Amino acid sequence: MSKPFHPPRHALTFMATAGRMATRYGLKKGLSRAAAKANPVLMVIEAAASVAEAVQSYLTLREAQAHRDGLRELIPHEAERLRLEREALKTQIDNARAELDSRIEVQKRIGELVLTCSAAVSTAWSELNAIRSADLPDIEAFDRKLDELDAANQQFRHAIAIYQDDVECRQTGEQR
Repeated sequence: MSKPFHPPRHALTFMATAGRMATRYGLKKGLSRAAAKANPVLMVIEAAASVAEAVQSYLTLREAQAHRDGLRELIPHEAERLRLEREALKTQIDNARAELDSRIEVQKRIGELVLTCSAAVSTAWSELNAIRSADLPDIEAFDRKLDELDAANQQFRHAIAIYQDDVECRQTGEQR
């Protein structure tokens, strides 16, 4: 029972722009022009939000697993640690959105966001691998959550790469 996927608004805008540009300039050149208009800060923030959702999904699954197996005493430490990391991630996302006007502050917040996301993903992966190696009967559910976490992490890494490229272009004064 996962919630329905709603693509971010800027993703829809990007796709519409990409379609118009591809019609006008051809596919390759049109996509390049549309990518130049994309907002890399929003892409990073949305990717980080996806990581937070993946960690929350893992927490929900882990709590259900522990309830089923009667292992409630093992959850509080892991769940609390991940909950704190998730809250720190949400705080960083909120702060990044609030300080979007100041580029220097945005770059600082994005750096903190990257570190927080890395810690959350690392913790979730280690927990999922520990659960998977415990030979539990519901291994398919954990594999699905691992795939979801991996997809969110890949999206986040891609958005960070685009953001870094944008920052480098702005620093050197290049036009994309």
